[in-house]
Amino acid sequence: MKRAWILVLPVAIVVGFSCSSAEPRNTAAVNSVNTSGPAHTPLPAATIDEIANGQKLYADNCTVCHKENGTGGEVVIEGTKIKPDDLTSAKIKGFSDEKILGYVMNGVPDEGMPAFKDKLSEGEMRAVVRYVRTELQKMPTKAAEAPKADQLAN
Repeated sequence: MKRAWILVLPVAIVVGFSCSSAEPRNTAAVNSVNTSGPAHTPLPAATIDEIANGQKLYADNCTVCHKENGTGGEVVIEGTKIKPDDLTSAKIKGFSDEKILGYVMNGVPDEGMPAFKDKLSEGEMRAVVRYVRTELQKMPTKAAEAPKADQLAN
């Protein structure tokens, strides 16, 4: 009888362990985790509403100096003659979004551009930059996320 238990016991243990999990494990999900670093989800392209919002903000705040088409040029504001940059020029197209956003936020006092950080929210200023990039400069939208306001340097 002892011999029977010696044969039956190991078989019972193996059967017990193999049946102990009622639900199958999803090892594919565990094995597919990316451990190479943080995942970066690209921003979606601008929606029509976002572009329209940026266009309205640009019209309300920027067209006086930079004109509706973004070409800028000589203008008199509050008795002072200034020559705002042509936003459609190769020079401005070469600036990063962050640099343009910095100019919008902090202004360019020596050239007569006011700071908008106390007038517009960061989101509104970003909408203006996106509008300028996509509609005036005809540049494709970028997938990279721009840094937050506290990361910008003047």
